[in-house]
Amino acid sequence: MAHKHFLRLHWKLFFPLVGMLWLIIGITIIYFVKHEEQRQKENLENRLLNVNFTIIDAYEHGVDLQKTVDFIRLFTAKTTLDPLHITVYNDNAEIVADNASATILLYDDNGNINPELEKLWNNGRNTRVTNMSYGNSKCMVHSMTSSDGHIHSFAALPYKDEVLTFLSIDPMIWIAVIILGILSSALAYFGSRAICRNVYALQDFANAISTDRIPDDINSKQFSKDELGDVSRDLLTLYRDKIRAEHEKIYHERQIGINISHELNTPVGIIKGYLDTVLSDSDIPEEQKQKFLLRAQQNINRLSNLVNDMTMVMRLQENGVATGCVKINFHDLTALLSQDILQGHIADNMKFIYDIPENCQVIGHESLLTNALLNLIYNAAQHSGGTKISLCWLHEENNMHIFTFADNGVGVDEESLPRLFDLFYRTDAGRSRKNGGSGLGIPIVRRIIVALGGDITATNAETGGLKFTFSLPAAK
Repeated sequence: MAHKHFLRLHWKLFFPLVGMLWLIIGITIIYFVKHEEQRQKENLENRLLNVNFTIIDAYEHGVDLQKTVDFIRLFTAKTTLDPLHITVYNDNAEIVADNASATILLYDDNGNINPELEKLWNNGRNTRVTNMSYGNSKCMVHSMTSSDGHIHSFAALPYKDEVLTFLSIDPMIWIAVIILGILSSALAYFGSRAICRNVYALQDFANAISTDRIPDDINSKQFSKDELGDVSRDLLTLYRDKIRAEHEKIYHERQIGINISHELNTPVGIIKGYLDTVLSDSDIPEEQKQKFLLRAQQNINRLSNLVNDMTMVMRLQENGVATGCVKINFHDLTALLSQDILQGHIADNMKFIYDIPENCQVIGHESLLTNALLNLIYNAAQHSGGTKISLCWLHEENNMHIFTFADNGVGVDEESLPRLFDLFYRTDAGRSRKNGGSGLGIPIVRRIIVALGGDITATNAETGGLKFTFSLPAAK
């Protein structure tokens, strides 16, 4: 059951992300504004320096100072330096030149010298620009003394009008900041939504699972086309396959259970029928009684074989890999089996031939291999309708010996070939039961071969009959 959250995941991602973006934008803009203000201020300070340098240079070259001041004022009129104040003093603190409308006075009305101007006076040729309050406004002030010490030039630039406009930041910058912030916020929002879309899709799928509403089409989920989306799709596909595999396993086990019950009920019913007949009729002829008991015994043997076969199937299915495998000479194993077939009439009237190299060494389990080969022989003898069985070595490939086991009988229908290795499957159910077949022989063969590390397939031979091709690990 999904829990209710105060904020959804994309909002939890969005707010920190957009906060970080705005912080980066803010720090960047503040740095830019401060840097730009400092650059503009340094520009004005350099202009003040140039003003005083020009005046001192004019004095040292004998140029009229008042004309120089007038020229500077004319040159700076209607510019950023329009509110410029210039006053030139001699060493007796007498005004030598100035712009009359904006004189920089050393003394106030009470005859007291301005301490900050006095400090600039005493600094001589110091080129440092100072911010100070002068008159009714804050000013940028610079003072320079001639090399002979007779001339002191003062230049002041009040922070007002054109100066403030020059030092201010273009309003378009703030508009650009707002637009950039909005765009960044939008990108952060849609980015967090895109990242969380996969999470929300997984959440919907989890809710569907909890309510047993598993969607059949996984690809209908709107996952993003990125690595996270690929991982989400893979997870859902794996879960879907797991569920389907479990359903198939349950169905397969149910079918096996039904088949086992059916296979057990048949001989048990026959045995019960014969025994009930013998026990209920005391006057039954001895010959008939012996016949019934013999039939009951045959079905008991059939039942015993069925239980043994099922035990082997389950053991092989649980273990997966056979243990206790050793090196076996497959030629010698087949030769011994050939003698057993001949002497025990295992293959009825069918002729068994083999063509195995004398040095054919495989890794396997002797009793399991013998069981597998016997099951193939029993199957051919009971169901093929042929006269000959052959076991041949084909070749060695990728450290595996390849063999064929074939008969010259009638073969099976093409649609039945893929199902020959299914438990309890019979190509002819009536005929198989008549011959005592349980549908376990060929499945046991496949499980033995796979457990030994090989593989097996079934086809119809071109010359007629059924052909099995199987592989076994080669022994070095």
